[in-house]
Amino acid sequence: MEKNLINNLVKDKDQKYIENNFQFILFGGTGDLAHNKIIPAFYNLAAKNILPPNYNLIATGRRYENQAEYLQALYNSLKAKKETIDDKIWQSLSDKIEYFNLSFTNDDDFIKLKKFLEDKSAAEKPSNRIFYLATAPGFFASLAQKLEKFNLLDVGFSKNKSRLVIEKPFGHDLESAQELNKNLTEIFSEKNIFRIDHYLGKEMIQDIMVIRLTNPIFRAIWNKNQIDNIQIYLNESEGVKDRGKYYDDAGVIKDMFQNHMLQVLSLITMEEPSELTAAEISQKKVAVFKELADNDLSNIDEHIVRGQYDSNIINEQEIKSYRDEDEIPADSETATFLALKLFLNNQRWQGVPIYLKSGKRLKEKEATIAIEFKSNFHNAYQNQQIENNLLLIKIQPDEGVSLRFNTRKPASNNKIIPVNMEFCQSCQQFFNSPENYEVLITDMLNGDKTLFTSWEEVSYSWKFIDKIQQKTTEKSIKLHQYPALSNGPEAAQQLLAADGRKWWD
Repeated sequence: MEKNLINNLVKDKDQKYIENNFQFILFGGTGDLAHNKIIPAFYNLAAKNILPPNYNLIATGRRYENQAEYLQALYNSLKAKKETIDDKIWQSLSDKIEYFNLSFTNDDDFIKLKKFLEDKSAAEKPSNRIFYLATAPGFFASLAQKLEKFNLLDVGFSKNKSRLVIEKPFGHDLESAQELNKNLTEIFSEKNIFRIDHYLGKEMIQDIMVIRLTNPIFRAIWNKNQIDNIQIYLNESEGVKDRGKYYDDAGVIKDMFQNHMLQVLSLITMEEPSELTAAEISQKKVAVFKELADNDLSNIDEHIVRGQYDSNIINEQEIKSYRDEDEIPADSETATFLALKLFLNNQRWQGVPIYLKSGKRLKEKEATIAIEFKSNFHNAYQNQQIENNLLLIKIQPDEGVSLRFNTRKPASNNKIIPVNMEFCQSCQQFFNSPENYEVLITDMLNGDKTLFTSWEEVSYSWKFIDKIQQKTTEKSIKLHQYPALSNGPEAAQQLLAADGRKWWD
């Protein structure tokens, strides 16, 4: 009682908290996602006093022999990620972690897991239960079916309060996504299925609607009358590393566009929600995806650039080509780069070009949204070369907002120059931006689906991506080679140059 009172007194009123005790069952608890994202997120939540006094984190796997070995492995992974570890915080977290040896194919293990959850539930009476599938997507449906078969969903509950969490990819095309969704929704309601797109947990992605809706200077001009073009670029400097087999099937279009890119695009271009509920926001995003899916893409050959990174020598070090990476066929035609120009044919955005770009092995890692405004200058200044206003929402590695506007150059004969007004969130002293998994785990435990993707969002985005794939094949769209750690194919620069524009990265 006294400890809870002290905890409540020191809580930050601007911070989200997890009030109710829970069971968090982590399938794939020995994998990279658990070691590098999920457990570090729980450590950070514990350090910020966000977790409730009572909870259980039950990690399943087969790699380790016992609890002590598993906890040591987690500690080592955490130590590799963080400069310092507070042993008291680690101890408080590790006391809540249970390692449960389980094989996905062994029915007896699921029977034992049920008994384990029954005992835990009788003693601790959890308010909700999360089944987090940090596994290969091929296991999603079969694991959900085993949870139902062995009555794990409502253990200790008067009715099923269990939630299912799955990671992308949600299928590999519309048909497979529909089949997966059918299997999952036979067991869990849509309300209790949380589909993670980790990009939605990033700080500046969460800021998009705030910037749009709380600043009249932007809200009044967020339309075709004032905006010249929109750019979203999600550039990666790394290659495919050890994900060769997955990536060669997915390519950049499934790895980045179907999920991250289209989610960011929807937040930028959707109509204003009447209220900030998960359902209302999802409905507005779905409207964008529907419009994309209905596009016939008849002239896509004029609006798309596909590329694949080639070898290069940087500072006397040779960088592998994509086809030389592990598990990549020597004749692979998979695109590691994609630039796309598209339009939304609605009242707000009709005629405004939207340029999307993402790729592996580009010069710098950078994710940014660029909103360039029209040159609606006063007639008195038409004889000067004046730069358009430019709003940059910087997602990573820098987090912040930059606004370019025009002013008079000091001590000049009325010469107009552009200046930048900057807010750098990641530059603030003593500020550590929350890891996206901290945010997502907090929301899933609180039942808030705002930062998670709905089935309608997934289905319409796949419909659009499938159509691009089909048209790309039909029209035999060229695959350009580009040097590793460059700006990508020259054709991507020409895509904008043909419109009298340039990329802002």
